Amino acid sequence: MRSIPFSHSSPLLTSHLLEIPNSGALNEISNDGDAVNRHIRGSGLVKNGVTRRALFFVIYQTGRHGPQNGFRLCLVHEGFRIGDENEEGVVKEELERASDRIEQGAMEFISLGTPKLYTEDL
Repeated sequence: MRSIPFSHSSPLLTSHLLEIPNSGALNEISNDGDAVNRHIRGSGLVKNGVTRRALFFVIYQTGRHGPQNGFRLCLVHEGFRIGDENEEGVVKEELERASDRIEQGAMEFISLGTPKLYTEDL
């Protein structure tokens, strides 16, 4: 086991972040067409157009394999309103941006929805 402490003044190194997509522990989604939208909807975590739990997955550029060729880590927060499949507007634009082209070697993190903020211990 390794323990890698981090804070605002001592952030994680890129090499540590690369361990996430390299691990194979997350679902890997192509950015082809509507794949991100279909993955979120098909997760079994969407009810009435809203995510009931958070999802975390990796998006790769279609036609390229492996994080060395570029990736986008995607965190979908609990409560993200994905709407119905025919709905237009901000959500559709966010999903389309999540599927944008990923440049060779790029490493990105995107977040859909609003994070829960905990102000006291549970």
